[in-house]
Amino acid sequence: MRKVLAFIIATTICLSSSSTGAQASTPSLASPTSERARTNFLSFMSHASRATPNATFTIDPLLKKVYSDQIVADIRTNVRMWTNLRSASKPMDVYAAPTQHFQFVYNYMKQVLPAQQLESGWLDAKAERARLEPTGFFGGGAPGDAKNGNAVLMVYVPNGRPTNDDHWNSLTSHEYVHIAQRSVFNGSMAAMQCWVREGQANFIGWSYAGRASKSAYVHAWKSQLQDLENERKYSPQQRLSTKYWENWFITNETQDITKDCDPTQNYVTGAMAFQYLYGTYGYEKVNAFILGLTAAVAPCGDGTPKFSNTCIPARNTAFEKAFGVSLRDVYPRIAAHIVRELKWFTNK
Repeated sequence: MRKVLAFIIATTICLSSSSTGAQASTPSLASPTSERARTNFLSFMSHASRATPNATFTIDPLLKKVYSDQIVADIRTNVRMWTNLRSASKPMDVYAAPTQHFQFVYNYMKQVLPAQQLESGWLDAKAERARLEPTGFFGGGAPGDAKNGNAVLMVYVPNGRPTNDDHWNSLTSHEYVHIAQRSVFNGSMAAMQCWVREGQANFIGWSYAGRASKSAYVHAWKSQLQDLENERKYSPQQRLSTKYWENWFITNETQDITKDCDPTQNYVTGAMAFQYLYGTYGYEKVNAFILGLTAAVAPCGDGTPKFSNTCIPARNTAFEKAFGVSLRDVYPRIAAHIVRELKWFTNK
């Protein structure tokens, strides 16, 4: 077993980005809001803390070094990016292995996680899929705190997967957002609607995957929108209807977050919603919203619909305090943004 301690001097964050001024040879995004969201993300990265992450990496020796190096570098960078929500001094244990040897991660999860965090069978389901798809299945998870109180993050990728794959390059950044979210809410995720929980993580993950250049960002973002298109869960008329997407968000308010947060729509539609929020209001107000949701933890209970009468108003109060507009009033604006994004994607 190879252990890499993250109490090592931080490597400098390297960014290679196109200038914010649009150039004729540079691909355009769907709207000025989309452009600002990207620019704001790059600024967010460049102002990351220089703190040394308190992370321990336990890496299967069978995982090729090109992946383990990438995992370590990406997680260190993301820890520093999110110090406003989670201190870099908070301990975190990271476990990584090739999908072909998922048993390595499986054994550690069984050992370090409390039994109640494994009750749903999610880990066994991942192990079975890794057995069936050893060269195609990859992913990660932020399943909560270990028995020792440290945050846990797991990553698995097939040896042989292209290292420039956008889905892979978004993964560790996505999962660290969940680590930060759990830290804010002391483990509970009930205060966040599905699109909030997964949308923030997906927006950050895909922005991170496309950080190198404007062209890389466009390619990564369109790869994500392709995932939504592949689902075919809406008709051509619904796809470009602001009313359809507005109603989608309203319906999402009463979702059981313990069961319904996994479909791609919550990830990708939520990412477009956060693209709108970051591009319109900026990172300080979005962070204020996430921090403000701590007041919704108790009213939202376990995140099931039986708490809707208290949870929905509490979520809206946090949103309105941060952005100065109610959720119901902003849904049509986000819906219009989504329609613009999907039209832009169609013209790819």
